[in-house]
Amino acid sequence: MKRTIFVLIFVLMFSGFKFAEVHQMEDLVKPAMIIVRNNKLYVLEKTTISIYSIKDMKLITKFGKSGEGPREFMARPYGPPMSMSFVNGELVVNSINKLSYFTPDGNFLRERKAFANLVLYQVKENFVALGPSLDDKGKFRISVRLYSNNLKEITKLFHTNISVNPQDDFVLPLSAITHNPSYEDTIIITESNKDFVISIFNYNGERIGKIEKVFDKVSIPEKFKEDTRTWFKKFSPYKQFYENIKQFIKFKEYFPAIRDLYIADDHIHVITYKRKGDLWECLILDMKGNELKRLFVPLDRYVPFTYYAILYSIENGKIYSLIEDEDEETWELYITEVNK
Repeated sequence: MKRTIFVLIFVLMFSGFKFAEVHQMEDLVKPAMIIVRNNKLYVLEKTTISIYSIKDMKLITKFGKSGEGPREFMARPYGPPMSMSFVNGELVVNSINKLSYFTPDGNFLRERKAFANLVLYQVKENFVALGPSLDDKGKFRISVRLYSNNLKEITKLFHTNISVNPQDDFVLPLSAITHNPSYEDTIIITESNKDFVISIFNYNGERIGKIEKVFDKVSIPEKFKEDTRTWFKKFSPYKQFYENIKQFIKFKEYFPAIRDLYIADDHIHVITYKRKGDLWECLILDMKGNELKRLFVPLDRYVPFTYYAILYSIENGKIYSLIEDEDEETWELYITEVNK
């Protein structure tokens, strides 16, 4: 493990980075999502949220359990996961059928009903919804839609090519999903089924900007295909069905232009599929799409088929990445400065 950290430090030094810190997160087993806000690290794991102090990485509090009452959450074994976001200074947890609101310290405030099959993010008085809907051909695909405050659909913003129909192929790698598309009073999503396209909408769903860039195509190597099949067979929620679904695992010729999108500090951070060893390329753009910086950052391994966001968060010019040491079965938090 020490050798791995040394190699990462060496690579980061020659990637234009100021390397910061590595913290052992000994009590984490299977984290699903993280957010850094208010000098705190919020970790979602099953139906529990842990809050750590960024200053010393000590656990401040932990709350949540499986159930249907206040301060309780129901997780989905398949489909859209639980999620966290911040709205007007409040921590919002989206679980099956409800949105639960907490103070930044984890104190319960209130809850409201929501959908069972959608992940909701508030943008002003409306909600951006991620989840399945029918496309023009009558197929269920993951889409980005806009709903009113009383949860009536206003418009569809984008249909990905990710199918959720039984017996459809798993065509991999998946198109990117902007896991928290709400930023201030705007909606920012990647429309990257094939190309490098980022669209910006106002809170009423009207397009107000579009970013398009030429990108170098990256071919999918055989090792990626082998690793993906191994993941389905040994680690995925579908492992018990592997013999039945392996015939549906298909691969694209090239990686998509965008792996993930994260908006923070009035910048758009684009994770691509280009790599240097265990590091992933990150493009930092201003809100008009002008490239400010291009560098490589430490991120956890690629998961072939999941709704979950990559385990990282960006705040105040730093990227916080949770990375699993699979040999030791432990988690480490890497903190790296990205704007210097």
